[in-house]
Amino acid sequence: MPRYLTALLLATCCTTANADTIYKFVDKDGHVTFTNVPRVGANAIMVSPNGTTPSTSPRRKAALESQPPAAPGMPSIDAGTQRQRDVSRRRILETELANEHKALLIARGALLDAQQKNSSKPEQLLRLRDEVTDRERNIEALKRELGG
Repeated sequence: MPRYLTALLLATCCTTANADTIYKFVDKDGHVTFTNVPRVGANAIMVSPNGTTPSTSPRRKAALESQPPAAPGMPSIDAGTQRQRDVSRRRILETELANEHKALLIARGALLDAQQKNSSKPEQLLRLRDEVTDRERNIEALKRELGG
């Protein structure tokens, strides 16, 4: 019986494959789909064993060529979606910048209070100065990220 199964397995593997091109498609959420149906944004990853590729209709070919090339393995994103993401990202960065400005004011106030008190320890003053410096650096980094 094992010889029969081995022979059957060998016969199955040695038959001529009749596969068309296999396409790998990554959607906007990063989900990967393998299919034999061509679609816009999909990358061909396997061609039939005889080296030919399936014929593509002129309409399908034009649709594939009109898409900008995406990096291998990266999903392609339409301009509207990217614009929406950019607006959301900018809003988040602006909120972070406003929060950092508030935190800087609080840190400077705490440092000023500690400096005016004669009982403040040098370690406490150093920690408060470091916090002010960190807030200033964060603000500069956020401004650079926002482009201004």
